[in-house]
Amino acid sequence: MPVTGYADVNGARLYYERLGAGPTVILLHAGIADRRMWDRQFEAFARRYQVVRYDMRGFGQSKQPETPYSHRRDLLGLMDALGIDRAALTGCSRGGTIALDFALENPDR
Repeated sequence: MPVTGYADVNGARLYYERLGAGPTVILLHAGIADRRMWDRQFEAFARRYQVVRYDMRGFGQSKQPETPYSHRRDLLGLMDALGIDRAALTGCSRGGTIALDFALENPDR
């Protein structure tokens, strides 16, 4: 069973799920979906990695506060809240764009 919870990040509460052990892989969903788009990959990847998936603001179980925000800063805040120093990012569509921009801004993470 995955560990589930909410992380308070930059004025928002982001819902996340974590499963497995080993190097961390974070799954970033598309702009028309939520974390559940990764259902098939989540458990499969968790056989070899620690996998984290979460709902970005306004998707799934994460609410959309009425404050300015950045998905990249939210991802960094989530990693800090979960004690993740480095991770491989896997994103689809909007999630892919966030992953690429995050990696350019935070190459050490």
